[in-house]
Amino acid sequence: MLPELFKTAWALPSCFAFQPDVPASCAPEIKGDQGSQTLVESHVERYNPLYYAIVGLPSLLPLSEWTLVGMRLMSALLNALLIACGVRVLAGLRRPSLPTLGFLAALTPMTMFIGGSITPQGPEIFGAATATVTLLAMFFQPDRALLRERLWILAVSVLFFVMARGLSPVYLALILAGTILVAPRVGAVVEVLKERSSWVPVLVCVVLTGGAGLYTLFSGSLALGVVFPDPALTAREVVVQMLRSTDYYLEQVLGTFGWGDTHLPMWVLQFIGGVAFTVGLLGMASGRWRQRVVVVIALLLAILVPIGVQLMSFRESGMVWQGKYVLPLAMLVPLMCGFIAAEPQQRKRPQAAILGMGAAAVAFAQIVSVAVNIHRYANGANGPWLAVIDDPWTPLVPVFVVMAAEVLAWVLIVILVRRFRERPIAVVPDDAASSDEVELGTSSS
Repeated sequence: MLPELFKTAWALPSCFAFQPDVPASCAPEIKGDQGSQTLVESHVERYNPLYYAIVGLPSLLPLSEWTLVGMRLMSALLNALLIACGVRVLAGLRRPSLPTLGFLAALTPMTMFIGGSITPQGPEIFGAATATVTLLAMFFQPDRALLRERLWILAVSVLFFVMARGLSPVYLALILAGTILVAPRVGAVVEVLKERSSWVPVLVCVVLTGGAGLYTLFSGSLALGVVFPDPALTAREVVVQMLRSTDYYLEQVLGTFGWGDTHLPMWVLQFIGGVAFTVGLLGMASGRWRQRVVVVIALLLAILVPIGVQLMSFRESGMVWQGKYVLPLAMLVPLMCGFIAAEPQQRKRPQAAILGMGAAAVAFAQIVSVAVNIHRYANGANGPWLAVIDDPWTPLVPVFVVMAAEVLAWVLIVILVRRFRERPIAVVPDDAASSDEVELGTSSS
């Protein structure tokens, strides 16, 4: 039982969801007797409550339509915090350019759309990205002076990652295995664990992951409330349909907004995918055979894990998988390749120039993506671009202010990451220990 406000809000998109040509102005005004209680059903009622406890804080204030705005801002601030933690790790690297480009490539327009929504998938995605970056930083570019800070950033990102959704602990296990196997030295993780400062945050990560796994097992949070059962569907048909839909899922990873009804132009998708593809090629060209094999396996897992999950539930749920569900795992490929390509033996590559061009490409694609999404809600997906329809949807803040802020934010981001500088690395013989192997006990600051 909840105040009537939340029942009204739950039904808001019913007039334009899955109808891309219908603008959001058709939605009714949020209203209702806030003092009365009514039955409100939700298919996410069994999800881990941590995210909802944080996002729901504005509901403790007097209720109004601004309550929902406050909840969305709380969600966005939480996701921004996780992104900031990842950027802090990248800024502390000795060779930050290509890892930063991999991070930007991993944060597709789809992740930003999710990050601005009220959904636990936001902290799952950004927690996964920051946890992956932190693990790779410790294994590829170790620094004792930064170890404690990195480990606590890891603990914070793991907290929001594994407590978000039912599959998150499984994703974390795969990410941990991938980052260990792709590390320049397999014993890098042992060196981290030898440091006493690592014991408490590592224990925190283990306890959080174990607790999240137990919650998933006993809460039934993997069960879906929105289902499309098909009694005639077979396991073979599930596999065939999902393999044939790989391009569809990839598009959702890059950017398909709303209820899967708002598509980016193909050239924008190619722009976004091209940045990730470039990072991937640099990583594959730079890496050892072991690292290349791990990257290929990670790419295959991003395709095969969804099939395995769908096979476990298709008889009850039907075909309900969406590409965005695998984002925490799909991010692993560009993030790993960014660190692989930044290895010391690749120091002659103009990494700062590559980062600058790549960051500008990402910024351009993100700005266009926001414009496409706003246009869908204001005029409909196929509505005019240079005119306003009758009774358009308008945001609380004028559109030109929103777009100006978006452009300014990405310009500042590009300027910021272009200021990341490679730090000098001592040249050692090929048969000697690499600089990374001896630098754990020194500070790069």
